[in-house]
Parts: sequence; structure tokens; C-alpha cells
Amino acid sequence: MIKFFRKIRQNLLSEGKTGKYLKYAIGEIVLVVVGILIALSLNNWNQNVTYKNELKQTVKEIRSDLNKDILSLREEIKFSEAFINNLDNLLTNGNIMPVDSLLNNISRVHRVSSLTTINFGYNKLNKHPKSELLPDGLTNNLTTYYSTYSVESNNQFYEGLSFYSLNLLRDYLIKHGFPLEMTELERPKDISHLNYIINDIEFIGILRNTKHNWSAQRRIVIEALKQAESNLEIINNYLSSIN
Repeated sequence: MIKFFRKIRQNLLSEGKTGKYLKYAIGEIVLVVVGILIALSLNNWNQNVTYKNELKQTVKEIRSDLNKDILSLREEIKFSEAFINNLDNLLTNGNIMPVDSLLNNISRVHRVSSLTTINFGYNKLNKHPKSELLPDGLTNNLTTYYSTYSVESNNQFYEGLSFYSLNLLRDYLIKHGFPLEMTELERPKDISHLNYIINDIEFIGILRNTKHNWSAQRRIVIEALKQAESNLEIINNYLSSIN
């Protein structure tokens, strides 16, 4: 093909048809430029197809992460509800409980709760060079969810509530004869003063403070669950629209 075009140019020059040669040369340049533009366009199109396929797989991974989050958040809500019910039971009936039941209920208050989202897929999305190919509504909602409930931003507050209540309870119980083995409080050797403990205004205040903090944590988990379920619905709609 190149030899063919070169032969045409040589014939035009040899025949002295300079005007036609210039027109032909310009046409040839335009043809080459158009060819290059078409090639670039096809390359960009192919690259975008590759990017979209990669993003589709990443979104599917985020969907899997969200499904796992939803299961763990639901379990956390159940656990929080049971924990708060146990606190209510202690506050209402602690002074009439048998010793073993009282000790068991007190030991169940010695707990810390955590909230951790699974963000492997989202981290991949953040590193993708063409994440802007996804709808803004999708990426904005995911960003809100993962930034709000990330380990770094959320656990400082969420676990802080648990640890604050735990430390108050632990310090009080150690002071009143509960041995600390590793991180768990053990049954006290002398249980004669349990009646005093359960009626002590300081202990009652600690239980009320713990209930308040766990109720606040429960509200956080419920809101996280709502956002996770909303993001899952958005993702399902997006994946359905591109299939």
C-alpha cells in the first residue's frame, strides 16, 4: 500500500503536476490522521471496556462484602439487645437473684463490643484508575458508608464507649474482690458482700452508664445496617442495568 501511494506521488511529480501533487499529499496526510484517530478511538473504547469489566467485578466484590457486613451487623444488634436486657434485669431484679444467677449476669456485663466493616472491595475501587466510570450516586453512597464505619474513624468512638464502661465496671469489681485473670474477671472467693454490691449506688450508676453507652452503640449499628442495605440495593440495581 505504501509503495502504491509512493508511485502515485512520483508519477505526479514526473508529469509536473505540482498542484495535483500538493492536493494529493494533503489528502494523504488527512487520511493518515483519520486513521490514527480511528485507531486511538478503538484503543480507548477497548480500554474502557476493560475498565468497565474490572469495575463490574470490583462492585460484585463490594456486594459480597456488604452481604457479610449485613449479617454481622444484624448479629451485633441482637447481641446488643441481649446485653441491654441483661443490664435491665440486673438493675430491676439483681437484689432478688440467687447468687449464681447474679454472678453470671454480672460476668456478662464484662464485655467489649466492636464494629468493623469489610472493605476489601472498596479499597480496590479506590485504587482503580477509572472509578469515575461508575455512577456518582453509587460511589458517593459507598464513600459515605465506608468512611463513616471504617475501623479508623468509627472504632475510636464506638469501642471507646465499650472500653469506658468496661474499665469502670472492672475497677469497681476488682476493688470488691473479683480476681482478674488475664482479661476475664473470675468468681470472687468471698461472695458475702454481693448483696451490698447490687444495692450500691456506685454500682447501679455504672450499670446505668453502661446501658446508656450500649444503647448509643446499638443506634450506631442500626444506622450502619440501614446504609449497608441501601448500598446493597443500589449495587443490585446497577448490576442489573448493565447486564
